[in-house]
Amino acid sequence: MKWILTGVFLLGMLFGGQPCQAMSPDQYIESIAPYAQQVKKHGLFPSVAIAQSCRETGFGKHLDTMDIYGRPIRQYNNVLGKKWRSGHYFEKTTWEGAGTGRHMIVGKFQAYRSLQDCFEDYAVNINNNPAYRYKDTSNLYRFIHSIAPRYATDNPWAYASGVIRIIEKYNLTQYD
Repeated sequence: MKWILTGVFLLGMLFGGQPCQAMSPDQYIESIAPYAQQVKKHGLFPSVAIAQSCRETGFGKHLDTMDIYGRPIRQYNNVLGKKWRSGHYFEKTTWEGAGTGRHMIVGKFQAYRSLQDCFEDYAVNINNNPAYRYKDTSNLYRFIHSIAPRYATDNPWAYASGVIRIIEKYNLTQYD
């Protein structure tokens, strides 16, 4: 096992990568929670934003993957999986579609200067994008179910349920 881990480390260094900065789910949550809490001033739920980030990034693990040019995705500060609309972007392979209709594409994703910018853009987008005009902010369960049909690119019900499971498992309502 030691030799395998050493080989993985050396291969990563050989190809210009950084050694993985593995975090536990709790560490990842602690690292993004201060940024996510700013969505509260926009009338949204930090717990939902945190859980969405956990789901979109695999608790930060997917941030150690590379864009199509071999640069680490972590540098783009997109922890909410937002597709590109304007400004700077990066390209990476991603799954699109649902069920047996899923296929791999190269997608454009929004790049941010900071995590703060990412969460601010999330809140502004949810509040100003006509796609979310029917959002329900009466409670976090209705909120995630009301935005999931536009936020998720595959199964909205499964996406919302997954976000709720993360909120409940990690007691994320403490950030609301």
